[in-house]
Amino acid sequence: MPAWTLYALIAVLAWGLAPIFDKLLARELSPWTIVLIRTFAAMIIITVYAIASGSLAELRALPEKQISPWALIGAAVASALLGGLIGQLANYQALAMADASRVVPMTSTYPLIAALAAIAVYREPVTPYKIVGALLIVAGVIMVSGVLNSQPHQPPAQG
Repeated sequence: MPAWTLYALIAVLAWGLAPIFDKLLARELSPWTIVLIRTFAAMIIITVYAIASGSLAELRALPEKQISPWALIGAAVASALLGGLIGQLANYQALAMADASRVVPMTSTYPLIAALAAIAVYREPVTPYKIVGALLIVAGVIMVSGVLNSQPHQPPAQG
C-alpha cells in the first residue's frame, strides 16, 4: 500500500468522526461561534506543534521558493476563506438544520469539485475511472440525501 493511502485513510477517519462532534456543537451554538472556537483550538494546537517540531523555519524560507511569497500567502488566504470560513459556516448551518447522516454525505462531495477544478486549472487528465467515480458520487448523494423524495424529511423528535 503506498504511504499516501495511509494518510488518506487517517483523513477519512478524522473527517468521518468530526461531524459527530460538529452536530453536537451545531445543536447549541451558532455557526460563527463554532468556527471561532474550532479555529482558535486549531491555531493553538498548530502553533505548539510548529514550535516543537521546528517547522517555523519553513516560513523563513518563503522568499527562496520558486513562486512569489505573495502568491503563496494569497493562496493560503483563499483556502482559509473558502475551506476554513465559508465552507465551515455553511456546513454547521446545514448540520443545525438536518440530520448529520444526510448533510455529511452531501458535503463530502467536495472532492468532485476539487477534481473538476484540478482538471480545469492544472490540466489533470480525464479518465473513464474519474468519470464513473464522479457519477457514482452524484448518485450516492442523491440517494442518501433524499433530495428526490416527494415527502419532506422530518427529523426525529428531540427529547
